[in-house]
Amino acid sequence: MLRSQSLALALAGLLFSPLSLAEPLNWTVWPIPGIVNVVDGEPTDGISMLALRQLMQRLPDLEPDYRLANRLRQQRDMERGVQFCSTPLFKRPDTDRYAYFVPFLVSTPIQAVVRQDQVAYFPLRDNRLVLSDVLEATEFQAAVSAFRTYPPLIQAWLAAAEPLGRAERISGSLSGENLLLMVSHGRIDLTFEFATITQAVSSQLQPTEPLLSLPLAEEMALVVSGIYCSGSDWGRSMAERLDQAIRELLHEPEALEQLLELYAVYLPPETWAAFEQQIVAYYHARRDRVSHWPNQDVAGNGSALLTPAQTTQRPPLSAR
Repeated sequence: MLRSQSLALALAGLLFSPLSLAEPLNWTVWPIPGIVNVVDGEPTDGISMLALRQLMQRLPDLEPDYRLANRLRQQRDMERGVQFCSTPLFKRPDTDRYAYFVPFLVSTPIQAVVRQDQVAYFPLRDNRLVLSDVLEATEFQAAVSAFRTYPPLIQAWLAAAEPLGRAERISGSLSGENLLLMVSHGRIDLTFEFATITQAVSSQLQPTEPLLSLPLAEEMALVVSGIYCSGSDWGRSMAERLDQAIRELLHEPEALEQLLELYAVYLPPETWAAFEQQIVAYYHARRDRVSHWPNQDVAGNGSALLTPAQTTQRPPLSAR
């Protein structure tokens, strides 16, 4: 009970902390259920939004201003060097050409989402879905969001499935919750989503047919998301400040515990139980890893990013 009260007070502090008269820092945030929740056009909570607010509390000399992201405008503004940062985003080689990436949060692996009453028709091995089996042993149709960046495994599978007419990229909702509703209504057979998002959409929209997340046999590694800042001198300086603040946050036991509590709130209990140790290990490794970028005007492939192996290794007891 005491722990729940402490968490409630901490979350309230993140939502309603006062702004200081300081240097403005413009943010664009991506509206994704459970990740960045939106009320009346304004970002409110969600695991990434609350983590970002927690981070900004460590930088009282900066006054954050949050607005919802627009992909085309964001790319144009970052390429022009407009002074702002954006989150949550995956690291991408094309974006590295004009922006600086700072690793921040980590997510459990992406999963296939199907209708619960259809799961018996999917070829599972040890309760996991093998993507190659979907193409070889079924005629199921998949769809993904045209606005989202997917992990390399999904991108490779789409490259094989799209020419066969077995997968398509669909626009519409920026966050992709329309795809979950399409699965529920039987318009497509499966899509790919993270557990936090599937749980949030199922809770908020209550699909006609219950959805089920299937672990992918090929996808076991945690997925790092982070912050991109514009590829200018200002952006590099801001990326360095944010990187230092992230490491300082993770070095403080109470701050790290507050961050981990967000996973307990926004992940399904069984998912949090399965990945808790790996998530904790990632943050223990991240707190001692300084991000580096090439000595040039925009970021390149030298941005620091923890490998899957580094995210899953437990640190020695002396480091905990």
